[in-house]
Parts: sequence; C-alpha cells; structure tokens
Amino acid sequence: MIDNAGTFAAVLGTLLAAHMWGDHCAQTGHQAAHKGKPEPDSGTTNAESWRAMLGHLVSYHAIMVVLLGTAVAVLNLRVSLAGSAAGIAFSAVTHGFWDRRWPVRWFMIATGSAGWAEDPQGRYLVDQSQHWLCLWLSALLVVVV
Repeated sequence: MIDNAGTFAAVLGTLLAAHMWGDHCAQTGHQAAHKGKPEPDSGTTNAESWRAMLGHLVSYHAIMVVLLGTAVAVLNLRVSLAGSAAGIAFSAVTHGFWDRRWPVRWFMIATGSAGWAEDPQGRYLVDQSQHWLCLWLSALLVVVV
C-alpha cells in the first residue's frame, strides 16, 4: 500500500501527463483558436467559443479519467470515487476559467506584468502555470476527499 504522500505524487504525475496530452495533443486547432472569450471583430461568436471550450474540456477530462483510472488500478492507489470526482470537477472548472484567456491577461496585469501580458509566449507560460497550480490542488482533492 502506498501512503498519502506517495498517492499524491502518483496522482499529480498522472494529472500532469493527462494535462500535457489533453492540452497539446488532443485539442484541435479550432478549439485552441476559438475557446477564449471572443474579442470584438474576431469573427467568433460567444456560442462558438463555448462549443469549442466544451469540446476541449470533454476530451481533456476524458483523457484524465482514463489515465487516472489506469494509475489507480495498476498502482493499487487508495483514492475514493468522491475524491476523484472532486479533483476532476475542480480541474474542469478551473481549466475552463483560465482558458477563457481574459483571466490570464487580468492576472498578469494585476501582478505587475502588463508588458509581458502582450507577449503570446508570456500569456501561454502563465496559462500553463495556472493550470499546473490547479492540477496540484486537484491532486490534493483526489487524495484527501
């Protein structure tokens, strides 16, 4: 049997692997281009952006469920269904929030990085950092709930 710290490490590693694959391999170009809150004159409607976001969140979290279920079964991790559901739900909500894009820009401006907020690479790195922090919290939920 693995203790809570070992379970947390295994779950976090699994969620991060699911994140990398779900965010970079499974996400379609259309989803990536349209999931953010539409800018004026972007040609993307609010409904289209939400459809793109929902498609991304469903495929991303389906990957997470498969990988987490596999890790739990193969490694005999002691996690509850409620904890797994809580961690995955927290991930879905926070992932959708950060992927609307305006929260990342707002965060960067509010924390003194207004200039870097204009750099697409800067926004991407902060977006990924926010996702990783939220996945850390998701892993805690999986283990302790």
